[in-house]
Amino acid sequence: MKEPKELRQIHAIMEKIYEEEKRLNAKQRVKKLREESEKFMLEQKLNLRRVKPKEPKNIIV
Repeated sequence: MKEPKELRQIHAIMEKIYEEEKRLNAKQRVKKLREESEKFMLEQKLNLRRVKPKEPKNIIV
């Protein structure tokens, strides 16, 4: 079965992102994501506010 052109493009983008981020730890990945999202919001003139993540509840197992 032949892979559609669009799907090949998506896979190429995903591979590029993976190569860029594979050596980053979680904090570095979050920092990069925030910087890129901030840049995008400025370019698109979006005014979105960030919300703090909720603290996980203690789960008793």
